[in-house]
Amino acid sequence: MKKHISVFLLLAFSVIECFGVNFSDYKGVWADDAAEAVVTDSVCILYESVDSAMQATLEIPGCGYRHQTTFAPNGEVSFSDSVPPLDMERVDGKLRVGSRLLAKVEDIVTTEPYEMRHCASKFDVGNCLQEWRLGVKYGEGYCEVVTNRHMFVYMVNPAMVYIRAAATRNNDNGTLFFQNIRMMKNANTGEYTMHMPANNLAIARADLEIDNSKFNPAACTFSPDGGIYWSLISFTPDEILLNGCGETYTVPRPSPAAPLREWIKFVPY
Repeated sequence: MKKHISVFLLLAFSVIECFGVNFSDYKGVWADDAAEAVVTDSVCILYESVDSAMQATLEIPGCGYRHQTTFAPNGEVSFSDSVPPLDMERVDGKLRVGSRLLAKVEDIVTTEPYEMRHCASKFDVGNCLQEWRLGVKYGEGYCEVVTNRHMFVYMVNPAMVYIRAAATRNNDNGTLFFQNIRMMKNANTGEYTMHMPANNLAIARADLEIDNSKFNPAACTFSPDGGIYWSLISFTPDEILLNGCGETYTVPRPSPAAPLREWIKFVPY
C-alpha cells in the first residue's frame, strides 16, 4: 500500500514564539536570474547562487529567528544562525535585498481564516487543489509557504536538508509541479543536489502550461522540460488524493482553525 503524505510535511519541529514585527511592506515573490525570495507578513526565504555555491536564508523577524544554509560544490553543507537581518528596501517597483535587485513575479495578499470551498464535483478539483494548499507554516528549522503560483520550503533536520522553490499550476486533473531551485542533502538516499537555472527569472515569472495528456492516475509523469504531473486519484468534499511519484499525496481541506501562521488569499488563474 502506498504511504499517504500531506501536502504540508508532517514533521515535528520546536514551536517558536513570535511577535508583531513583520515584512508587510515587501510582500510578494521576487526573482532575478541568480536569486529568488518569497516574502510574507511574517517570513522571508531568500535563495541565492553565490559564486560556485548556493545559499538560502530564512528570517522570521517577529521571532528574532534567522538561519542560513550553504551548499558547496564539494558536497559540504554548512549552517549559521549568526547572520545579520536581511537588508531590504523597495526601489522603483523592485526589491533590493543586500546588493541584489529583484523583480516581482507574484503578488501575495494575506487574509483572515475562512471556510474554504468543498470539492463537490470533479469540476471543483483544480480550484480546491490551489486554495487548500495556500498558507504559511513555520517552526524552528522549518518553513513552508504556498502561494497561488509557487511552493517554497526551507527544512533542516539531522536526516535531511530540503530547500526548494517551485512553480505550480492546478486543474481538474491534478497538479503540474516545476521545481526551479533545489538544495537537497538526504542521509537516507545519499542524494546531494544544488540547482538553480541560468534563466531563473523567466521561469519564476512564466505561467506554466499544462499538457493534460500527461496526467495519469496510475503514475506520476515527468515532462522533458522538468515538470512533474501529480495526477488525480480521487476526491471527497474534504480531501483530494494525488499520485505523487511513489507516494499518494493527501491534500486536505483546512478548517478555519487550521494551524497556519498566515492565510493567503485565493486568486483564481
